[in-house]
Amino acid sequence: HGDADHVRGDVRVHTKQGWKWIRINIMKSQHDAGSGKVNIICLNYDITEIKLSEEKKNKAEELERVKSAFLANITHDIKTPLNAIVGFSTLLGETDDPEERKSYVDIIHMNNDLLLQLISNVLDLAKIESGMIQFHYTDVNLKEVLYGLAVSLQIKAQRTVKLIVEDCLPDCTIRTDRLRLIQVISNLMNNAIKYTSEGTITIAYKLKQDEVIFTVTDTGEGISEENQAHIFDRFYKGYNNKQVTGLGLSICQGIIKQFGGQMGVTSDLGKGSCFWFTHPR
Repeated sequence: HGDADHVRGDVRVHTKQGWKWIRINIMKSQHDAGSGKVNIICLNYDITEIKLSEEKKNKAEELERVKSAFLANITHDIKTPLNAIVGFSTLLGETDDPEERKSYVDIIHMNNDLLLQLISNVLDLAKIESGMIQFHYTDVNLKEVLYGLAVSLQIKAQRTVKLIVEDCLPDCTIRTDRLRLIQVISNLMNNAIKYTSEGTITIAYKLKQDEVIFTVTDTGEGISEENQAHIFDRFYKGYNNKQVTGLGLSICQGIIKQFGGQMGVTSDLGKGSCFWFTHPR
């Protein structure tokens, strides 16, 4: 159309040797407006090695940023329960009041549990990212798992909240790692318990031809669209600010991916949330 005299840019080209990056320089040398013919000069350079070097450099820089952020978060989150344990251990030796001593002991026990959970989460995350997490597959009855979790976790919920297993669930037995499946479902239920002050928390599943879709639905606080976009990010605390770390959901997503499934969330702020994940049948 006569709009440009030259074109420059980097393009990815598939050749017999595989994909390559080519830097193209195309310049117009002559244009016959009558016939529409254009004579051009093309100077093309193979810049594959340059591009690969840039990609390696970018990956290394991103890895360094991730590592630094990880260490910063871990350091902060380990200090929190440790400071509480050290501080209240000191106070424990300075008081003779039985009620104060019991209060201090309870706080120390709580922070011990938080610290152990943090260490367990970090180990799980390391195993998932290194591909070293091991699954022990057995036949698992899903109804039995859901009813067992509802009974065991009801004690954690407020009196105004009821944990429910959806009625009329179809009988289903799948081949999976029972402990890891329970870890994922109980994590979702514990989060729902933390953010639901009244109403219900319903756990359910439905069968499709080649997968099972699990859901944990609550009538709690709900999650904003902004937080939903980052809900599974490591150390993100826009939603998990009541936990020690934002590792729980990230680990759950990693486990589900290892199973060959997917995980997601739908939510209305102030109305509740529904976390879901799939598992192959």
